[in-house]
Amino acid sequence: MKRLGVFLGFTPKQLVPHEGISRLIAFIVKGAVQSKDIPVTIAGPSWLKGEIIALLEDAGIDPGSVDIVTTKSEPYIVRIWRLWARLRASPDKPRPRRFRVKRLLKKSLNLIVSWLSTTSTFVFVAGALLLAALAIVLAVPLLIVALFLAALLLARRGVGRVMLHPLALRILRKYRATRQRVTASLGIVDRVREGELSRLIRKLNRRKDIEVWYVPSMFWPEVAALKGKVVMAAPDIVFYEHPAQYIGDDFEGSLERITASLTAADHLISYSDYVKQHHIVEQQGIPADRVSVIRHGIIDTRDVEGDNGCRQGALDVLHGYLEEKKHVLPEYLDGFRFDDVPFLFYSSQVRPHKNIEGLIATYEKILREHYRPVKLVLTAKIVGNERIRDYIADRGLQRDVISLPSVPNNVLAALYRLAALSVTPTMFEGGFPFTFSEAYSVGTPSLMSRIPVVTEIIRDKKLLDLMTFDPRNRKDMQNKILWGLDNRNLLLEAQRPLFEKLSARTWTKVADEYLDLMRSVEAQ
Repeated sequence: MKRLGVFLGFTPKQLVPHEGISRLIAFIVKGAVQSKDIPVTIAGPSWLKGEIIALLEDAGIDPGSVDIVTTKSEPYIVRIWRLWARLRASPDKPRPRRFRVKRLLKKSLNLIVSWLSTTSTFVFVAGALLLAALAIVLAVPLLIVALFLAALLLARRGVGRVMLHPLALRILRKYRATRQRVTASLGIVDRVREGELSRLIRKLNRRKDIEVWYVPSMFWPEVAALKGKVVMAAPDIVFYEHPAQYIGDDFEGSLERITASLTAADHLISYSDYVKQHHIVEQQGIPADRVSVIRHGIIDTRDVEGDNGCRQGALDVLHGYLEEKKHVLPEYLDGFRFDDVPFLFYSSQVRPHKNIEGLIATYEKILREHYRPVKLVLTAKIVGNERIRDYIADRGLQRDVISLPSVPNNVLAALYRLAALSVTPTMFEGGFPFTFSEAYSVGTPSLMSRIPVVTEIIRDKKLLDLMTFDPRNRKDMQNKILWGLDNRNLLLEAQRPLFEKLSARTWTKVADEYLDLMRSVEAQ
């Protein structure tokens, strides 16, 4: 193989360095780079260049060792969107200003206390007259500012939602739904992506050194125009498992794009036998010999920790991160210490099938009915999901369910090491969850859903019964978590043979399997 091409068609902000698909891309690229005999080209729209570099650096890959090809410049609509995003994001950084206001108020109160502490009649009378004059001069401006700030808080943060008239709430929800519907119906994102990918593909097709392209997503049917063979990742088609959860405007046309993309590929890679057979062969009608199963490798979180591979090191990393991000994280986390705080941990994005609500509901019972003083830490961005956010607020769990979205790998490693248990309640996954090896490698046992990709790997029935639960049965999930909290060391020891078995499958081996497959497809 002259050169391996990696084709990325993500829209802006989709390629997050610390999330699953990005890490998988990084492992494959790292394997090719370390083999030293296969140069790598990563191609994507112009808006992805920064994200590609961040992905490589986060994975410890020198960006200079990879050929990065993008379109020449960003479309103006993307530039306008970035500007709008920055303007909208600016109110999210007021905390330093709030701190300055707090300091000013504190100094003012100290000054007033000092004034009231005086024994001099002259100083007291002079101060009273000054305060009266200031009150008269500032009364109207302060009233206007107070009303403006109250309105801003209601609009931006939903504070005092119960004070809003139900009609106003309905209008607000209708506006948001209509805006999303109009955006989807016009296909703005699709049109921009299609235009940019067409420009990118024309540029790539002028090259003669890339005969095989690895495409890590099934959502880019434009790859049909690529010269050379296309090997596409087909992780899963979750619609087939949970059709009722994927019926909103955001998912309209998704299955059609997937089908068109799979048709454009010369060969497909799935991560489990279940997905290959039930999703790709049976549902999509693709011949079995065009689909290979390449399972994930182990993720040893100790490789990320470096010199911080101990509890105190993990605490230092996590507390440092909280301090660095205090202007965007909830205010109650400012100065929060995890030294003696046990917590359950779930590393996942917000997706309908990830069962985050089920985990939160189960956690609430563990906290309030079984009186276990534990927190629940998620890497899901719950602030962006109205349903989950309201669920937490309605139950008063804002200080118990902690969201730390898109944390860098070293912070993720620290969270895994410090967690009492790693809990993976997902309803479905395309491959054996990364969460098991990520947690176990730093001494944290796992509990997870009993789903097809898990039962494919865990053949020991006793171990399966010990560490898995029915994700649709919250009582089962609750009982397993309570047992795990009480028998942490026993669970950890029982999982040792599974971890040792999975440890034999390194990402070097996985990358070699990917590259061997690319060579065989190229030779066909």
